[in-house]
Amino acid sequence: MNFRELNIFLSVCEYGSMSEAAKHLYMTQPAISQAISELEEEYNVKLFDRIGKKLVLTHAGEILRDYGKKINLLLFETKNTLQDISDSRAGKLKLGASRTYGTYLLPKMIGNFLKLYTNVELPFCINNTAEIVNMILNSEIDLGIVEGPIHSDSIESRHLLDDELYLICSKKHHWTKKKIIQMDDLSKADFIIREAGSGTREVFENTMKSNNIEYNIKLELNSIEAIKKAVEANLGVSVISKLALSEELKSSKLIKIEIEGIKFTRKFNIIYHKDKYLSELHKKFIDFLCSVK
Repeated sequence: MNFRELNIFLSVCEYGSMSEAAKHLYMTQPAISQAISELEEEYNVKLFDRIGKKLVLTHAGEILRDYGKKINLLLFETKNTLQDISDSRAGKLKLGASRTYGTYLLPKMIGNFLKLYTNVELPFCINNTAEIVNMILNSEIDLGIVEGPIHSDSIESRHLLDDELYLICSKKHHWTKKKIIQMDDLSKADFIIREAGSGTREVFENTMKSNNIEYNIKLELNSIEAIKKAVEANLGVSVISKLALSEELKSSKLIKIEIEGIKFTRKFNIIYHKDKYLSELHKKFIDFLCSVK
C-alpha cells in the first residue's frame, strides 16, 4: 500500500461511490476500481460490500479508513512541522559554551532569541574550551561559543566578539598601592588560574610566554566564581574576563591592576563542524549572536 492507494480508498469512503471519487480525483472510474482491487488483493480482505448500487464498508474497510485518517493527519502535521523548521518558526539547536560566555552572556542571549522564536528549543551546556571543541567533533552539540585558538582542521569558526582579561587582586594585596606594575612583578606573584583546557588558561600562558615572563601557579580551579572568591580572600592574583568582573570591580571587592606593556586579549568565536549542514535556524541564531554587541 502506498499513499496514492490510501488516498483513493479514503476518497471512495468520503464520496460513497467510485464514480464520485473519480470525478474529484480527476481519474477514470476503472483506475479507481483497479486501485481498490489491488488493496484488497494485497491484504486478502474485502474493503467494501457491493449492495445494489451502494458501497458499504466492511469491518476491514472501517479499520483502514480510521487508520488512514490518522496517517493523513500525521502526514499533515509532519509537513507543517518541517515547514516551520524550514521557516525557523520551530526547531532545536544544541549549544555549548565555554564558562565565561556560557555563564555571563549566553543565558541572556538565548532568552532574547526565544522572544522572537517562541517554538524553538535551545538546550545548552557549559564546559571549558577543549571539551566544547570535542563535543562539536563528536556531534554532541550543533554550535559552540569558545575563546582562544582552535586546534582542529575539522572546525569552522566565526568571530563573535573581542574580550580582555583583567589582572585582579584583593583590596588587601600590596599591588593596590601602585598605579601600575611592571612585568617583573608578575613573576613574583602567586597565580590562581583555570584548569588546563580552558581558553582563559591558554591566553594567559601564551601571553606570559611571548613576553618571556616566568610565572607561578599556586592554585588551579575550574570555576570562575571560585577563583574570584580565592582572590578576594587574598590567596593570590588572577586574570579573568572583564565580562565576569563588573559587580566585584564596582563594589571594590576586587581590584583591577594595570601592567606596563601587557594586555591579555582574546576573541570569542562561534564554532561548528565544517561538515555540519547549517539550517536557517542555525544561520539566524548565529546572525543574532553577532548582531548584539
